[in-house]
Amino acid sequence: MTATASLFTTKRTNVKDRTSRTVKVLAIHFDHATQSMRVFCNDGYTRECRIDRLTDREHGRRMWVHLKECINKGYDIMFVAAGGFSPDKWFYDMVTITETDSNIPF
Repeated sequence: MTATASLFTTKRTNVKDRTSRTVKVLAIHFDHATQSMRVFCNDGYTRECRIDRLTDREHGRRMWVHLKECINKGYDIMFVAAGGFSPDKWFYDMVTITETDSNIPF
């Protein structure tokens, strides 16, 4: 998945996206009350994506399916947060590091 600021609604449009360190996803949960996808990671942080703030709800569905795949295959992920917010707390997109990517020595 690649980051595109137009996927998420934020008032902080003049601030660049931020990307997290590489982490592994341990579990995901959907909170119906807040319309949020919560992702529990091996660095101890729980990251959250507010589905109601995405400009394309289908993007949220694709992320959910992809996160499940990353858990099953053990892929590493970097989360992307919009508006300069902390990617250790919030995200609207992610970058996946596959096993093939991690075998490249440079």
